[in-house]
Amino acid sequence: MTVLAGLLATGLMTLSLYACHWQGFANGDMVRALGSVITRKYDNSMIPGLAIHLTSGVIFALFYVFVWSMFPEISGAGVLRHVQLGAFCGLAQGLVISTALVVFVAEHHPLEQFRVAGINVALVHLLAHIVYGATLGGLAGVFHLTM
Repeated sequence: MTVLAGLLATGLMTLSLYACHWQGFANGDMVRALGSVITRKYDNSMIPGLAIHLTSGVIFALFYVFVWSMFPEISGAGVLRHVQLGAFCGLAQGLVISTALVVFVAEHHPLEQFRVAGINVALVHLLAHIVYGATLGGLAGVFHLTM
């Protein structure tokens, strides 16, 4: 069940990234950005990008739920508390990822269109990680996910 929760949380995270991307707020095409690191081209980057993104989402879901399961006071908390915990964990992870994205990744990306990563890109990724964490936390609370 944790794997499905990770896939759903990753799906909502991806949807939030693309919503910001389609609105022109920032380049939120994370799937192609990840894939093109492997393929070195935009055109054939969707499949590898999806594989990386979904696999990462499942791995982080397993990690989050494993850590949460170590604390009995968390597993006994209500759904809202799980959403809050997930959002906080997403915020923490998002701060690390957003900083790394702006400082390190963009500078060395093989495609020009992904080399520009300013504050808007960082904010979009931060928001998306909060969405991921809150979704995963909510699902963990509803379905009493443990490891």
